[in-house]
This record gives sequence, structure tokens and C-alpha cells, in this order.
Amino acid sequence: MKNKKNDKKHHYFKLNVDDILEIVCHHLADQEELGTYNSKLTFIDEGNDDLRIVAAFGELEDESITELDLFKLDKEIDYNGDHANIPEGCNLDPTNPETREKVKKLLDKIKNGEKIIH
Repeated sequence: MKNKKNDKKHHYFKLNVDDILEIVCHHLADQEELGTYNSKLTFIDEGNDDLRIVAAFGELEDESITELDLFKLDKEIDYNGDHANIPEGCNLDPTNPETREKVKKLLDKIKNGEKIIH
């Protein structure tokens, strides 16, 4: 993916749905060490800030994967991504000024070589 609008400090990307799904597909396949595979992925957005991707993978020869109803699958399985089991209290809200201030103080302590123990 070549990006033509870069400067020395920043790289800018604007990805469409197909690009995003392709990146997710390759990431999941690499993470699971699938080798060759057949896959089907889709976004599900019910308009309540719960945008998600549902994905199914199978053997390369398994054409039945293309027949799967991913919207039905969405209702049958739980979240199982890397962040699915993080306790709610561990999620930081970057829009919260208090959170930003706490993180800034912690970063300052780290930069100054202080040990951070909770």
C-alpha cells in the first residue's frame, strides 16, 4: 500500500471497506497460522456505536464458507478478539481530560526513570 500524501513525520491513510477487511483478513490468518484458506468477512453496524467485523475461515477447498450467514453467526458467537476480555476498568477513554492527565503524569514518571507500581 503506497501512500502519496506523506511528510517527514506523518503517514496518512484513508482506507475503504475493502482495504480494511483485507487487512483484518490477513492479520487474522497470520495470527492463526492458517496458510492457505477460504474466508468471508463483513462489517456489522447496528447504529449504536458497536461497529464490528465478523469473520469466518475454512480450508481453501471449502466453498461452503462463502454460503455462511455472517449476520446469523454474529448472534451465535461472543467477542473473541485480543481486547474482548480486558476488564472495563482497564479501557482508557482518550477523550476524558482526567485520563489524559493521568497518562501524562505516568509517562513523565517513566521518562524520569521512576518505577510504576500499582
